[in-house]
Amino acid sequence: MSTTLVLGGGYAGMRAVKFLTKGLPSGDQLILVDQTPTHTEKTNLHEVAAGTIDPEKITYNIPSIIAKRVKFVQATVKNVDIKNKEVSFEAHPTISYDYLVLALGFQSETFGVPGADENALPMDDLATSEAVYQYIEARIKAYRTSKDRNDLKIAVCGAGFTGIELLGELTQSLPKLQAKYQVPAVKLVCLERMPSILPMFNQELRDYALAFMEKHNVEMRLGSVITAIKPGAVAYTDANKADHEFTANTIIWTVGVSGSHVIADSGFEQRRNRVTVQPDLSLKDHPEVFIVGDVAAVFPPDGQRPYPTTAQIALACGEQAAKNIVALRGGKATTPFNYQSSGTVASLSDRDGIGEIFSNNRPVKGYSASVLKKVITDRSLLESAHLGTVFSKGRFDLYH
Repeated sequence: MSTTLVLGGGYAGMRAVKFLTKGLPSGDQLILVDQTPTHTEKTNLHEVAAGTIDPEKITYNIPSIIAKRVKFVQATVKNVDIKNKEVSFEAHPTISYDYLVLALGFQSETFGVPGADENALPMDDLATSEAVYQYIEARIKAYRTSKDRNDLKIAVCGAGFTGIELLGELTQSLPKLQAKYQVPAVKLVCLERMPSILPMFNQELRDYALAFMEKHNVEMRLGSVITAIKPGAVAYTDANKADHEFTANTIIWTVGVSGSHVIADSGFEQRRNRVTVQPDLSLKDHPEVFIVGDVAAVFPPDGQRPYPTTAQIALACGEQAAKNIVALRGGKATTPFNYQSSGTVASLSDRDGIGEIFSNNRPVKGYSASVLKKVITDRSLLESAHLGTVFSKGRFDLYH
């Protein structure tokens, strides 16, 4: 009998557990560890932060989904000791393993910007995303008595995937909050260091997204290098190296993410808490350890840059890692990870979006892109959980 330990109940971890359950001998022990019993569809956190979806719609209970043979442990990982094949936790006994799947997820990355940790709101998980919306609503409500215009100003730092999708959702929810509390219009500003947005898309799609923002009165300050986050203000330099400050009582940080700090804490060779893995997703010199999801740097066979850390790739890596463990358990050789993207879609609201699909990166935009985003979400639920979860949590509001 052997023990396979999966750390993390996100996209990669849940997908791995499904295939390990099917493939491992019935007498083997299979353990899944996460610090919460709730799986969150993190690609939809922007909707929670904007208040456009009930948090219950993007979560499910892990113990109710996994097979009975899987032991679920709710604990916070402290250290991974690959030399001794054991993992230590906060307030839980150490667990030893024969095979390990490391899928610990991401955390916000401040890139050393002074004051970002103290003065900006992150969107790491369900709790912090809920806190963003609660804070926005509290500030808008407070304006009725404070008359502080900064209560009606929101700064979104970063125009990556999360930032753009959050801005799109806020264009839908802010007018409702304005009407609810009978206050003037909220000023929504995005500050981004690059001269453009979403480099993974072609120029036509990027222009479409920028036109959407302009139409909905979102001010995009591109080429703005953030130098500090102060209480109630974002300090930055523009493309001409001139210094500025944008004052706002709500500052949201969507600049970027890194892998879990546990990676660096455990002494792995890493960059931004991501470990470069072998072609079969294993750790060099440790064929029993597989690293997937946001803590892995997975390179294509002929690529100079790793794949982006998307949910789609995490699900595929989780599946491949599980199949390779099953192969090892059966005395067989592992198989290299081979990834074929089915496309990328960014929502701009419940009814709008941009994307590139299929192997030829065919562009889609507008309502059809928003429909595809919901289909992708439903597929993700099916791959990480099962059909019943899709029926209870899926997005079927495809027509309006």
